Amino acid sequence: MKTLFHAVMVSILLAVPKLVLAAQIPVHNTGVDASDVLVASGAQAAFWTLSAKPAGAVPAIGSYPYRYYNGAYFADTATAAWVSPQAGGAAGVMGAYTYDLVIDLTGLDPSTAVISGVFGTDNDGAIWLNGNAPVATTGFAGFGATTPFTITSGFVSGVNTLHVQVNNGGDPTAFFVSFTSATAAPLPGPPAMIPATSWPVLGGLSLLLLLTTLAALRQRRV
Repeated sequence: MKTLFHAVMVSILLAVPKLVLAAQIPVHNTGVDASDVLVASGAQAAFWTLSAKPAGAVPAIGSYPYRYYNGAYFADTATAAWVSPQAGGAAGVMGAYTYDLVIDLTGLDPSTAVISGVFGTDNDGAIWLNGNAPVATTGFAGFGATTPFTITSGFVSGVNTLHVQVNNGGDPTAFFVSFTSATAAPLPGPPAMIPATSWPVLGGLSLLLLLTTLAALRQRRV
């Protein structure tokens, strides 16, 4: 019985860290508002900002893109949509446009961060983190299917920047990003709050421990 008791204790001790080990990194798909809800077609989206543009391009540095869709593109989803420098999809000037998403890893261990998703560009483009090399690229007419990407290195403590560059080879032009996973381990510190979704697991383990202890006490009396 002591062996069973010890096994239950070990199970609980091993389960608790797993419940709080992974934390979500705040990331935002293209085409959403400040509440991460898709905006209407032609409306300005949030989070992604223009950081570089060709000479003579009208959109201002720091501006947000607009939701835009062309029938040649792969479909929008319920949580992400194509966006363009201009509401009608015509940037007006050919060349490279770069959009940035700020990703804050404050309180998280950058060495454990992993971000995955899919993206698309019209025309060719690339996606990369901070000043590192691109982790994925797209072809000139590759906007009919999503391109997957995964970032496992290059993260720094605190603020990071994800870049997407799209080369406008002729209007219209747009890009799309949808995240499928973004996690990192919390930095060592005060005990983390156990999420409410984990309570049933701990409750079940605690009940099992109680029943095992009562059984052990009864056996001793016998």
